[in-house]
Amino acid sequence: MQDTIVEKVLKHPKYAELVQRRTRVSMVFFTIALVIYSGFILTLAYMPDVFAQPLGEGWTMSVGVLTGILVIFSAVIMISLYVYLSNKIFDPLLEAIVRDVE
Repeated sequence: MQDTIVEKVLKHPKYAELVQRRTRVSMVFFTIALVIYSGFILTLAYMPDVFAQPLGEGWTMSVGVLTGILVIFSAVIMISLYVYLSNKIFDPLLEAIVRDVE
């Protein structure tokens, strides 16, 4: 019985759509995260003096601290966006698949 349900899910056209959409969204998020994090690490490795500079004349906060905060903030934004997309797009597709298979 379990094999039959799995076969039905795998053959369902909405399952193929779900996999395609999740893959596309995941690759976009992966690319964005890769650019942000690798840019941060490569700048830190090859141009550490850029991160050591203060934000302005008389400021105690450095460019590196602000950049680190922005990297963390970008992760929070991407997580929030993925949760939103999951709730609005992926979960309804998954529910439709379960409804059709049962």
